[in-house]
Amino acid sequence: MMIALALVVLLLTGLPIYVCLGLTSLIFFLTSGTSMHIMIRTLYSGVDQYALIAVTGFLLVASLFEKAGITEALITMVKRFMAAFQSGLAVITIVSCAIFAAVTGSGPATVATIGGIMIPAMIRAKYTPKFAGAVASSGGALGILIPPSNPFLMYGIIANQSIAALFAAGIVPGLLMAVALSITSSILLRWFPNYSMHSEREEKKQAYKKMTLLVALKAIWQAKWALFAIILLLGGIYAGLFTPIEAAEVTIFYSLIVGLFINRTMNLKDVYAALANTLRLSGTLIILVATGFVFARLLTLEGIPQALGRSIAGVSTDPVMILLIIMFFMVFIGTWAETFSQIIVLTPIFLPVVMKLGVDPIHFGVLFVVTAEIGFLTPPFGANLFVGMKIADISLETISKSVLPYILTYLIVLVILVLFPQISLFLPRLLFGQ
Repeated sequence: MMIALALVVLLLTGLPIYVCLGLTSLIFFLTSGTSMHIMIRTLYSGVDQYALIAVTGFLLVASLFEKAGITEALITMVKRFMAAFQSGLAVITIVSCAIFAAVTGSGPATVATIGGIMIPAMIRAKYTPKFAGAVASSGGALGILIPPSNPFLMYGIIANQSIAALFAAGIVPGLLMAVALSITSSILLRWFPNYSMHSEREEKKQAYKKMTLLVALKAIWQAKWALFAIILLLGGIYAGLFTPIEAAEVTIFYSLIVGLFINRTMNLKDVYAALANTLRLSGTLIILVATGFVFARLLTLEGIPQALGRSIAGVSTDPVMILLIIMFFMVFIGTWAETFSQIIVLTPIFLPVVMKLGVDPIHFGVLFVVTAEIGFLTPPFGANLFVGMKIADISLETISKSVLPYILTYLIVLVILVLFPQISLFLPRLLFGQ
């Protein structure tokens, strides 16, 4: 109880999460008489994680992709293919977000990139700004479920699970979520006219460019270096050519070659800027991981996961019901907490509980990331909403209301994944025997 009270008080002061976790742990160790050597050893072991190299590597890959023109090439290809579709722009937006997620691994970055293109296009096509912003924001959340995914990397480190298996586990749920979001958009446009001023007649007036085989091949050829980057990154992992850590490092060198010598869009100053940006981001994450490990040790010493497990077990004897309760609790926490903080704090608490229920830790990682996706869409800290509202030029209140049907869709898919774990585990078992 005192641990929770101390943490809440510190969080209310507005201090960074890693400071709150560290101070709470320090107060506990000083007042409980527990040896400070345990805290020091835990701090060191928390950052002495080989897999953290992958986190830093993928952060650098994202920065170098932008500097090397790889990201721009992929956007250009997506725009060219989008111009050939006469289906709804809302569906095209979600599909584009799913494709772009394979490059960024970030929800807000996907919204900013694809939303920057598609939200103005939807508004010109007479979709309401609130609907356009909601579509892009919800589609952008796919960025952390479809690999590569930084939250999967962090979960793999904290839970000591295979990152490659986690990446594979996110593919089918990510595609399922993209289909579900597309269906939701179609239903809203067809049955709820207040979401759009758009009509089929108006859409047919839009200037679409017919796609011939030659034009399609030309668009793909122009984006060849971007597409090969995705193949190199993900294909190399799934084919067993290299580990996720090695994949990140190989892709870094590939980006440097493309940017410096092929596209020639990058110079040494850009490389320095990418390295500096990566250093800032990874430094923050490493401090968060270190304090998170200490806080997790504190919880273990106090027996909190065990006590929580006994309390939850008293609610119901049905493992599915217990897992659903945990998931909706995590959705609530995700409304207020940042994704990495959630993973670092909650994984040590809930993972032992769900594993006693027979839940596969890889499957639990997928469920965890889906709850984090919902957190991107819920105020007051929904990062995707802030990006979407700025592009669509609407208020936070407006976009928060408009995104509610998509949140419901995420919740429905979350329940489906809870009921049918094979959806998450099919590919990992096929590829890695997980």
